[in-house]
This record gives sequence, structure tokens and C-alpha cells, in this order.
Amino acid sequence: MILNNLELVNFKKYTQKSFSFEEGLVGIIGKNGSGKSTIFEAILFALYGELKTKGSKDLIRNSSVSEKEAVSVSLEFEFDGLTYKVVREFRGKTLTANAKFYKNEELIASGAKEVTTSIVKLVKMSKDAFMHTLFASQKELTSLSNLKPEDRKKMIRKLLGLEKIDTVETMLIEKSRGLKREIDAFREVLLSSDEIVAKESAIKIHNENKTLINTNLIAKSKELETLKLKEIESKKELDLLQKTKEHKTKLLSELELIKNTLESNKLQHTKLSTELSELQQKQKELTALEPLKIEFEQLQVHLKEQQQLKEIQLKIDGLNKEQVQLKEQWKKAKNDIATLELEVKDYANLQLKQQQIKNDVDKLQTSIKELETGIKIISSSISGEQKLIDITKSQIVQIQDIGKGSNCPTCTRPLLEEYDKVIANLSSTIQSIQKEKIDKQTFELSKLETSKATLDKQKEELDKQLQELNKQLTIIETKQKDLIKANGYFKEIETKGKQNKKELEELSIYTYDEKFHKDMTQKEQTLKPKHDEYKKLQTLIQRVPVIQKELEEIKKAIEQNSTAFINKEVEIKAVIYDQTNHKTKLDEFVLLQKQKDELATIINDFKVQIASIDGEIKTLQAALDTNKEHQVKLATKQQDVSDYEKIKISLSEFKTKLNSKVAPRISGLASTMYSQITKGKYQHIEVDNDFDFYIYDEGQKFPIDRFSGGEVDLANLVLRIAISKTLGELSGAGNIGFLAFDEVFGSQDESRRMEILEAFHTIKEQYRQIFLISHEIEIKEMFQRVVEV
Repeated sequence: MILNNLELVNFKKYTQKSFSFEEGLVGIIGKNGSGKSTIFEAILFALYGELKTKGSKDLIRNSSVSEKEAVSVSLEFEFDGLTYKVVREFRGKTLTANAKFYKNEELIASGAKEVTTSIVKLVKMSKDAFMHTLFASQKELTSLSNLKPEDRKKMIRKLLGLEKIDTVETMLIEKSRGLKREIDAFREVLLSSDEIVAKESAIKIHNENKTLINTNLIAKSKELETLKLKEIESKKELDLLQKTKEHKTKLLSELELIKNTLESNKLQHTKLSTELSELQQKQKELTALEPLKIEFEQLQVHLKEQQQLKEIQLKIDGLNKEQVQLKEQWKKAKNDIATLELEVKDYANLQLKQQQIKNDVDKLQTSIKELETGIKIISSSISGEQKLIDITKSQIVQIQDIGKGSNCPTCTRPLLEEYDKVIANLSSTIQSIQKEKIDKQTFELSKLETSKATLDKQKEELDKQLQELNKQLTIIETKQKDLIKANGYFKEIETKGKQNKKELEELSIYTYDEKFHKDMTQKEQTLKPKHDEYKKLQTLIQRVPVIQKELEEIKKAIEQNSTAFINKEVEIKAVIYDQTNHKTKLDEFVLLQKQKDELATIINDFKVQIASIDGEIKTLQAALDTNKEHQVKLATKQQDVSDYEKIKISLSEFKTKLNSKVAPRISGLASTMYSQITKGKYQHIEVDNDFDFYIYDEGQKFPIDRFSGGEVDLANLVLRIAISKTLGELSGAGNIGFLAFDEVFGSQDESRRMEILEAFHTIKEQYRQIFLISHEIEIKEMFQRVVEV
């Protein structure tokens, strides 16, 4: 397997980047943080869909792009003479994964998991195996010789994947211990042979007792059935007697009810007859009062007419009184209107005068603003000239302080004999500005300020006049509103007066006699008690037809109930019921029930005994069944312990066999490369089964730390390459044609870097591609091919 091309879109540091990889020794050069290691992270991600270290998917996307932008990694590589291409993408806010895998541009797999499965099957390596086989760092190289023996052993076992066997072995030991504890626990709860025999014997005795009780239960159950049949026959006879008794009782009750109803009807008939006689007498009294009733009703009509006339007279009196008040209000309103019209007559003249003053004020305001602008301009000019005088005075003081040897403050040349002349010129400048500009402008400023003061005074006087006029106009405007209201009120009074006059003319046709009204009222009060008596009698007389009808109905009811009473007596005599016989039959039934309950109690006791025996048998049998289950489980767990022991032995033998092959293979590969790199100086590197390293010098074995730093670096390099080759052979991936080393130069000096590079040149024929990642810019000339980032 060799790498051809890599394309990155929005992956970590890269927004859009392509890399092409050629065969041979390739240097990937760039400063720290430039993204060198990201290239191989992307390669690993393209093949297995995971980063070197697992973490949040958010770390994959470039931080400068939005969540809508997709992340894409595309890797093209060659394997067994065929060209493959894998494309992985993450899309959307949740980074949904997708992948495609091509063989000679033909799609052979799609989907993230499916593509990973296809690549593992092709290269015959998992992600961890791929990393340990093809990628190495400076830390791994130096650790080969610097770590303590135990730590170095762990590191190499991890690289070779042997720590997984250790994990399985540890798991088997823990499983065996757990099973043994469970076996001991089962042995403690198992029944002894005596306990099993005792429980089986107890079950047999219980079954015999149960059979005996069942025999008695059947016999008693037959007796109970016989009693139940007798009870049913007795119950039928009792039910018939009870129905006869209830029927006769019902007939007697009905007879008593008819008797009571008949007596009630007779009483009611007597009462209604008496009431009818009294009402007939009242009817005669009513006839005698009929003329008085007619007179009272006619009087009521006349009183109603007099009441209406009285109300009309009261209304006339009210209208006359209101007219007097309206006349007074009319006169007052007319006087108020005349007064208000006099007070508002000058309103137009005052408005005209107000407008004239406003125009004068506006003109004065414009003139004042023009004067203020002129004052501001002259004041600013005076201030500027004064500032120039202050600067010139400052220059004079400065020159005087530094003396004749100083430089001119304007031309910077030495003053010398010009000293007095410069001071005189500067003083003359101050005087000229003061006389020609400042004094003149000050005079002009004074004139403008005087003019402004005069105009301000005039404006103030006009403002006072305007204010006074505004007050007068406001008062008049208020009076104008009052005048409008007064005119409206005056019209309302006139209208109301006319309406009242018209209404009085219409009412003048009516005449009211108070004495006549009073006499009629007194007469009405005299007749009212007799009229009330008439009304009362009239109401009572209305009951005569009702009572007559009720008497007819009562008479019919008496006849019907008399007939019903005779018929009911005949029906009662026809019913035959013997109370003594009924009591005898009831006593017999009670005795049968008692005998039945006693038998039921006995049968129930038998059933309880049988249920108790069944419970005992069930408990004993459950203990025996549980014991059998425990025996089966115990046998299973004992077999599992035996199987685990066999697997542990097999794993131990496998580890021993693997170590016997791995260590010599690493030694052989490392020795060949080390001899080639050192040009025959050192013939052999030995790796023992504990992964301690030794170098043979002139046929004698020495520990690796006995040699110089450069020799140790080269030894570490060939050992790491030998481990990678062995890993590839163990995994069955013998066709991996590249290696990658990350910062293998570390902080080494120039000479040791050269030795390592020469070593890589020596062994490069064994791999089609060797990638060296480094931040050392100055070594890029030492490579056949360079990828700069």
C-alpha cells in the first residue's frame, strides 16, 4: 500500500488543500502548528472514520467556516497494483457522516460503517494496528532504550497488540475466581442425602393422609347433597305459604283502606252540604247590596274626572308662576347682552395694534441678531490678535533668557549682532498690532455694543406693550364667549315663555271646583265599607257551582267504595291460610339449614387439611427441585472453571510461542538493517523474550546503553522499523509499502540528524514510501521529495 493523493475541505486547519505523494524518501516540512501532523490524522480519518484520539466531532470542522459547510477528506492509494479511493464527509449542524469507497473508479461500498469494514478487510489491519505498524514518533524511538525494562516491555507489547491477550488472561482469572466462589456458595446450600430421603419420606406420608381425608370428604359431600335436596323442597312449600300469607295480608290492608276512604267520603259529604247552605244565604245578602254597588262605581268615575281636573289646575298654577320668573330672567339677560357688547367693541382695533407691535419687535430682533454677529466677529478678531501679541511677547522673553548666542526663533540662525534688532522688531510688531488693529476693533466693538443696548431697550418696551395688549385681548375673548352664551340663554328664555303661554291658552277651557271634589270624596268613603262587603260576598258566591260539583263526585265515590268493600270481604273469605302449619314448616326448614351448615363446616375442615398437606408437599418438593437445579448449575460452573483453565493454559502456550517467534523476528530484521546502516561495524542486535535490547560488538554482547548517542538513535530506528514489519506480518498485511515518522530528529544536533537521514537513505529500498515529518526547515534539502506546509 502506498499513498497517492489527499484532498482536504474544511478539515481542521485546512479549508481547501490538496497533497500529492510520490515514492521514495519524502520530507513533510513546516513550522510548529502549520498542520503537518494533521495530514496523517486526515489519512487515518479517511481510512477508519476516526481521529487518532477520539473526541467531539465538532473538532473536525474548520473553526472559520459555518455549520452549513461540509467537511470532506478524500484519499487515493495503491494496493496490490490496484487504485483505491475513499471519500468521507460530514454535513450539517450535527455532522452527519457519509462515506464512499472506489476501486479503479468503480463504487464498491457506501456508508460510513460499510466503508470502514471494507478497508479493514482489504488492508487486514484495525485502526490501532495500522497506527502502531505505520506511524512512529520521536517519543516511541527514545522510549525503546530509555524506559525501564518493565515499562519498555509494556510499550512493545502494546505496539504488538499483545496487551489484549493479557487483558483476556486477566479476565479469565477473575472469571475463574468468581465461579469458584459461586461453586462454594452452591455447595453450602445443597441438601445432604439424609435430608433428601427424609423429605421424600415426608411427602409419601402426606400423600397417604391426603387419600384418607379425601375418602371422608366424598362421603360427607354426598350427605350434604341429600340435605340440599330436602332443603329445596322445604323452601318451595315455605315460599307457597309465605305468598298466601302475604296475599291475605294485602287483601286485609286493601279492605281497611276502602273502609277508611268510605268514612272520609261521608264526612266530606256532610261538610260540603253545610257549606252550600251557608253560601245560598249569602247569595240573598248579595242581591240586597246590588243598588249600592252601582252607586259606588258611578261615584268612582266622577272622582277620577275630578282628580284629572285638579292635576290640570295645578299645572296652570305652575305655568303662571314660571312665566313670572321667566320675565325677570328675560330682562336680566337683555341687560347682560348690552353690557357685554359694549365691552367687546374695541377687539378689532386692539388686534390691529397687536400685529403692528409684533412686526416692530421682529424688525428689532433681526437688527439685534445682526449686531450680535458683528460683535462676535470683532471679539474673535481681537482675541486672535491678542494671542499673536502673547506669542510675540513669549518669544521676546525666550530670546532674552537665552541671550545673544541663541538662534532666531523663526529662521533658527544664530542671532549674535542681530539680537537687539530682533527684540526691537518683535516689540514694534506688538505695538503695531495694538494700535492698528486691536484699538480700532475695540472702538468698533464699543459702537456695536452701544447700538445693541439701545435696541434691546426698545425691544423690552415693545414686549411690555405687547404683553399688556395680550392680556386685554384675552379678557375680551372671554367676554365674547360669555356674549355667545348670553344670547343663547336669552333665546332659550324667549322660546320657553312662548311655549308656556300657548299651553296656558290650551288649558284655559278646564274648570276645577275644589269643594265639589271634596264632597264626592267624603261620600266615596261612606259607601266603601258596603262596597267591600259586596265584593267579599261576590267572591264567596263563586264557590257554589264548585261545591255542587264536588258533592256529586263524593256521592259517586261513596257508592263505588261501598261496592268495593263488599267484594273485598268475599275475596278475603276465599283465601285459605293455616298459620300453625306455616310455623311448623318454618321450624323444619331451620333444622335442615343447621344440619347443612354443620356438614359444610366438616367438609371445609377436610379441604383445609388437604390444602395444608398440599402446601407441605409443595414446600418439600420445591426444596428437592431447587436442590436438583443447584446440582445442575454446580456441574455447569465446575465445567466452566475447567474450560477457563484450559483456555488460560492455551493462551499461556500461545504467548510463549508468539514471544519465541516475535523476538527472533525483530532481532533478525533489526540486525540486517543495523549492519547495513553501520556498514558492517555491528553485525547483530538481539531482542530477548523480555524485550531487552543488546548490540554485538566484535562477537560480544553488550546492553544498548553502553553505546554512543548516535549509535543508540540508529538502533532505536531499526528496532522500531523491525517492530512495524513484524506487526504487518502478524496481521497478515504484508503489502504495506510506506512508513511515517513524526519529529524523529527531536532536539539533536546537525551530525546526529545527518546520521539518521543517511540511515533512512540506506533502508529506503525496503519501502516504496518513507515520510519524515519535521519542523526543521533547514533539512528540506536533504530529501529527494518535499511537501511544504
